[in-house]
Amino acid sequence: MAIKKLFSFLFLQLALAFLLVDLTNAGGLQLGFYRKSCPDLDLIVHKTVYKYISRDRTLAAPILRMYFHDCFIRGCDGSVLLSSTKKNQAEKDAVPNKSLRGFNVIDAVKSALEKKCPGVVSCADILALVARDAVLMMGGPHWDVPTGRRDGRVSIATEALFNLPPPFANITVLKQQFAARGLSVKDLAVLSGGHTIGIGHCTVISDRLYNFTGKGDTDPSLDPRYAAQLKQKCKPGITNKIVEMDPGSFKSFDEDYYTTVAKRRGLFQSDAALLDDAETRDYVNFQSRTHGSTFAQDFSESMVKMGYVGSPDWQTRRNQETLLHIPAAYSTPPQHLQSKFNVEEHSFIVQQDDAQGSLASLMQGLQLGFYHRACPDAELIVHKTLYRYISMDRTLAAPLLRMHFHDCFIRGCDGSVLLSSTKKNQAEKDAVPNKSLRGFNVIDAVKSALEKKCPGVVSCADILALVARDAVLMIGGPHWDVPTGRRDGRVSIATEALFNLPPPFANITVLKQQFAAKGLSVRDLAVLSGGHTIGIGHCTVISDRLYNFTGKGDTDPSLDPRYAAQLKKKCKPGTTNTIIEMDPGSFKSFDEDYYTIVAKRRGLFQSDAALLDDSETRGYVTFQSRTHGSTFAQDFSESMVKMGYIGVLTGKQGEIRKHCAVMN
Repeated sequence: MAIKKLFSFLFLQLALAFLLVDLTNAGGLQLGFYRKSCPDLDLIVHKTVYKYISRDRTLAAPILRMYFHDCFIRGCDGSVLLSSTKKNQAEKDAVPNKSLRGFNVIDAVKSALEKKCPGVVSCADILALVARDAVLMMGGPHWDVPTGRRDGRVSIATEALFNLPPPFANITVLKQQFAARGLSVKDLAVLSGGHTIGIGHCTVISDRLYNFTGKGDTDPSLDPRYAAQLKQKCKPGITNKIVEMDPGSFKSFDEDYYTTVAKRRGLFQSDAALLDDAETRDYVNFQSRTHGSTFAQDFSESMVKMGYVGSPDWQTRRNQETLLHIPAAYSTPPQHLQSKFNVEEHSFIVQQDDAQGSLASLMQGLQLGFYHRACPDAELIVHKTLYRYISMDRTLAAPLLRMHFHDCFIRGCDGSVLLSSTKKNQAEKDAVPNKSLRGFNVIDAVKSALEKKCPGVVSCADILALVARDAVLMIGGPHWDVPTGRRDGRVSIATEALFNLPPPFANITVLKQQFAAKGLSVRDLAVLSGGHTIGIGHCTVISDRLYNFTGKGDTDPSLDPRYAAQLKKKCKPGTTNTIIEMDPGSFKSFDEDYYTIVAKRRGLFQSDAALLDDSETRGYVTFQSRTHGSTFAQDFSESMVKMGYIGVLTGKQGEIRKHCAVMN
């Protein structure tokens, strides 16, 4: 209780001082600040952050918190990154920052940028961009980050100790602290939503559970059943136990936080405090009631606003290693993450092996950074446009990925699946296997945005390849570099799609033959099948498997009987419009669960079950199931790149369509 009074007293003293200082620096920040001096900045940050987040999704929360803690002390100047010296204890070592993680991620990004653009990009800007991308990789929104910050020279532990909103702050203190930084009450309610990811420690909520007023009582604002659950985890005296802030989805950036708070289950007093003010309470209830209808947009806007909180005492840290040590290990990616496909000055280099010897001939014409000069913002335009759709409907990711697959398997990756039928020709789009595809409007929107910026430059085939990659990324999957330079095909025939796409009832022999015909290996078959970790199937497709497998009214014996019984409850005979998740429980998240399901004989389609009928594909399924997908993300990235070279048109072949659905 004494320390709470000390915090409140010191805050009131310091808040007066902060109110006298203009902490905004909007004049010096701008979008595209590094467009000329470091044009690959966003991609370098994104790729480096992904290497770490893909291995440890729990890093996103402390990185987001690190940025918040940086901006609240002396503004967004990167001072939280500075290490203590013999003469000074820095912010990093203040008690509220002791639990921060992810400094090594910032180091790695800085190291990569120093190699490409030495002495150009500030640590403060890096932290702002890394925080944005960490949120994005957890399923959160994308926002444009104005840049141009310079790095502060001052970092004092006591400033962080007494000026960061404590987890036991009441609503009055929270509103005052946000107002002192030029942030509104709405910003307080919105940015508190960052607690949708991350964990807390039992030590922080101990008083709330066992000694709220100093009389051995529990905070009465806490839901009694939730309090009982917390007490089972956080017994008196426990110091090293952690608790999820958003139970059940603490690794996913979603609106569940507000539902939790509305039910009086916010972990910290500062969470519960949002119910003690009319404006913040209304915001909590609105997001809870509407399933976060405006949360993504609001969070983006508040994060941009917070990013302007600043200090005039800035410099660019040219020699990062003298102020923030970069371990030599981060100068190159860890060995197990290095792709067989290496990037060197935008050239695509293949390390030959037995499986890839014939691939070199396919690689002529495509390259990384193909639009670097003709349309330098191409990938960012794709990413931003796509996000507007995926943020509203995560189920779009699966059909967009499938659309790219279906395109490449018919006449190669030439965008022919996007063409509409005419009076004289029925196109691939209208073939039975493609009838369930969705997302053509997304491709159209991306094309329209690119045509405004770079008319007649970016092909629909490349757009589809980039959209498929980013759709996977936005639901928790890997990032991979997409070589571009494809041109659009002029031929699209429905019957080719009907007879040449691997059907859901294909056996392993048919699957291997179809993949081999496209230059893809048996391993690629096992890897790319993992794309079924997202999406749904229709009862009509599995009806025979459930009720008439051999024409005698029987069920496929390769299907787990209990799972078959569950499917029969959903897919009754004659059902035509019911859908089933391909990866039950996580069909909106790109993860390794698909292989665990197949290993248990619960693959939805016969083509899934067929992976157990070949020693190589079965070995891959078993390995990913046993190791929780230890190599799946990297494998999927490599196989997607390889698939992207099938039958490409380059140079003067084909055309660059003005509209993806019609030929020029």
